[in-house]
Amino acid sequence: MIAEGKGGKIPERLLAKFWKERAARQTGLRTEAGKRVKVVYPGRSGVTAGPDFRDALLEVEGLGLVRGDVELHIRQSDWDSHGHGGDPNYNGVVVHGALVVYSGETRLQSGSLAPVVDLRALLLEDPMGSPPQCRVHGPNEGPLLELWQVLSRSGFTRPQTLGEAEMALDLAGDLRFQSKARWLLQCIQNDGPDQALYLALMEGLGYSSNRRPFMELARSAPYRAVADAAGELPGEERVAAIGGWLGVCSGLSGPSSPRPTDRMRPKGFGRAMNQKEWRLFRVRPANHPRRRIMGAAIILDRFLEVGLAAGLREVVEELSPAKLAGTLCAEGQAGPAYVGRGRAKDLAVNAVMPFMHAWDEAEGRQGAPGVPEALYQRFPLLADNEIYREMTAQLLPAGWHKAVSNARRQQGLLHLSALLKGAY
Repeated sequence: MIAEGKGGKIPERLLAKFWKERAARQTGLRTEAGKRVKVVYPGRSGVTAGPDFRDALLEVEGLGLVRGDVELHIRQSDWDSHGHGGDPNYNGVVVHGALVVYSGETRLQSGSLAPVVDLRALLLEDPMGSPPQCRVHGPNEGPLLELWQVLSRSGFTRPQTLGEAEMALDLAGDLRFQSKARWLLQCIQNDGPDQALYLALMEGLGYSSNRRPFMELARSAPYRAVADAAGELPGEERVAAIGGWLGVCSGLSGPSSPRPTDRMRPKGFGRAMNQKEWRLFRVRPANHPRRRIMGAAIILDRFLEVGLAAGLREVVEELSPAKLAGTLCAEGQAGPAYVGRGRAKDLAVNAVMPFMHAWDEAEGRQGAPGVPEALYQRFPLLADNEIYREMTAQLLPAGWHKAVSNARRQQGLLHLSALLKGAY
C-alpha cells in the first residue's frame, strides 16, 4: 500500500517506521477533531495478527494519558478495506492514524470509536534536527525520561546510576513474583495445591495468545480427574491417554492426535471446548496448542505417583535452575520438543517458583523457608523476547543494558511494562 507524500510515494511500512522513530518528537499531531496528541511512547511493533503498535502511551488533550494500540494506514478508508472493522483483534485501538483522513473517528468491532489522527506531520523532517535513534536512549531526554515520569506515579522514579537501575529492576521483579504468588495462594485455597500448580503450568504453556484457553482446559479436565484415570492404566499407556483426553476436551483433536487407550472422557471432566476458543492464526506448527497439550501430558505423567506439587517441590529444594528447567522439558519422539528448554525456564520462573512461595505461605511451612525466593534470585536469563528488548531500550540508556543480567530483572521489565499499560 503506497500513497503520495513529500518526495514521492510513501509505503505503509515506511509510515510505521516514521511513527516509531518520529512520533514522540512531534508537537503538531492532532486528532481530526483538533485535540492535541502527544506521543509518550509509540508502542511495540505488532508481530502477530492485530494492530501495528501495541501498548502505546499517548496524552490526548481533554482525556489525559491514554494507553492502548495504534493502527496506521495511508488512507483512513483502509481500515474497512482491510477488514479491521469486523476484527476483535483491533478492539484495543485507541488511535487510528492516517495520511488521508475522511472523518474524525473510526468504529471498532466492539462498537467503540477511536479518534483519527492526521499523520502528515510525520512526513516532514524530524523537528529536533537529528536522527531519532541517536536521542531515544539518552539518559535525560525523550521517551526515556517521559516513561519514567509515568512510572513515578507507581513509585518507580528514574534511576540516576546503574546501581539504582539494578535495584529498581530487582524491586519490580519481586513485585511481579509476589503478584503471581498472591493469585496462586487464592487458587490453592480454592482448589488445592495440585490443581493450582496445574493451572499455572497450563497458563504458561499457552504463551501470550492462548493462556486463557489453556486455563479453561485445566478447569475442564481437572488434575484430580486426570490423575485418577491415568493411575488405573499401565505406565507405558499413560502419556498417550492423558494427551488424548486433554485433546478431546480441548476440541483440538485431529487425525494426527494420539488416541487414548481408555475412556474418551474420564469421570470428573467438564465440557468439551470449541476449537473457536483457541487462537491459531499464524501459530507456528511447533508451537501449536496440540503439541503443548502433549507436553503437559508428559509433565503430568512424570509426577503421577508422588503428585505434581510434591514432586516439583523436591526439585525446587535442590536449588538448581538447570535441574528445574530440565524437569519441565518434554521431548517428543520426533521433531521439536513439546516443551523445549526455553519454555521450561519460563514455566519455572512464572509458575513453579511463585507457586512454591504461595504453597509455603498456605501451609505455614517451616522446613526450608525462602527456598523459592533464593532460586528465583539466582535464576539465569530467560530467552530474549520482544518486551524485554523494547523495555530495555526504552527505559535504560545503552550503557546500562547490562543491568538486565538475570531472570528476576527480566521479570522486572515485564512488571514495569504492565504498569505502563495500566495492568496493575
